[in-house]
Amino acid sequence: MDMLRRIKNRKLAADVLSDMCRQIGVMTGAGITMAKAMEILKNTTENKRIARIYSELEDRIKRGYPIGDSMEALGVFPEMAVNMIRAAEVSGQLEKTANNLAEHYRKEHRTMTQMKAATMYPKILCIMAITIVLFVFLVIMPMVEPLFSGVELPLVTRILMRISAFLKHDWHIVVAGMVVMILLEPVILSIHSVKYIIDKMILYVPIIGKQMKTIYTARFARSLSGLYASGIPMVIGLEITSRTIGNRYLETQILDVVCAVENGASLSHAIESVHGLDKKLPAVIFVGEETGKLDMMLLSLAEGYEHEAEIAINKLVSMIEPLMIVVIGIVVAVILLGIMIPMWSLYEYIG
Repeated sequence: MDMLRRIKNRKLAADVLSDMCRQIGVMTGAGITMAKAMEILKNTTENKRIARIYSELEDRIKRGYPIGDSMEALGVFPEMAVNMIRAAEVSGQLEKTANNLAEHYRKEHRTMTQMKAATMYPKILCIMAITIVLFVFLVIMPMVEPLFSGVELPLVTRILMRISAFLKHDWHIVVAGMVVMILLEPVILSIHSVKYIIDKMILYVPIIGKQMKTIYTARFARSLSGLYASGIPMVIGLEITSRTIGNRYLETQILDVVCAVENGASLSHAIESVHGLDKKLPAVIFVGEETGKLDMMLLSLAEGYEHEAEIAINKLVSMIEPLMIVVIGIVVAVILLGIMIPMWSLYEYIG
């Protein structure tokens, strides 16, 4: 039980899930039993935590538990993977479902990697800006402060000097405040109302909101397509999909769609009320409903949106970089003006 509790600490990463599902698909397709497949995965992985997970799965399968139930019991697998594997066991399509999941999480990992890489340069710029500002406040300002004694200083200079004095003498308060903010961030973001407001604001930010809608639509279409193709009922598929998008505002709206579908409304009609997904989505779903090929239409839509999502991420980077440079330039310009204006006044007085 202690080992099981440690395993449940965090979810498996998308790249790990992709590799696991791909190997399960290959081995089950070759006629290898699931218990043997888990044993092979356990013996070939170098990560001790993942090896323990495979070992626990192997043990549960040998005791007669279904693979889907075993995955759910460990608590480290996403709800989508658990339900699709469970449905595949019933339908006998474990190989196909495992390969579909492998592709899904491969694309999810690629998207997350692109987004992390996209934010790396802005993070570096931000660190450089903070370093420059601290250097000015802690080194430059104390050096020039004696020169301004007896001189009437403008408001911006007085503010800068007070900030400099505060950082110099009460730096421990600043450090403590930053530590508290870092520690409290996960707690604050876990509050439903706070996360809801932040996620809603992201979608309505000019330009950036449009790019995020494309990313969320691709994620919605890909997740729902995989679940529906696996034989999972639409209502359950929508509920699971709502939790895989990564936006609390959209999740709440999709749950309203679930209620509408349960009451007899078509998905294409109910999805029109969702704000934050691309406007083409209801039309594509309508065509899929009319032709009886909803899973194929969603998959086709997802593939198209995934390409647009990559373009959207690149656009976000191209917008964030110059924006941060402008912000850093404004901050540095204000600081320089705060120092130079009284110095000009001093030179005029001497002259």
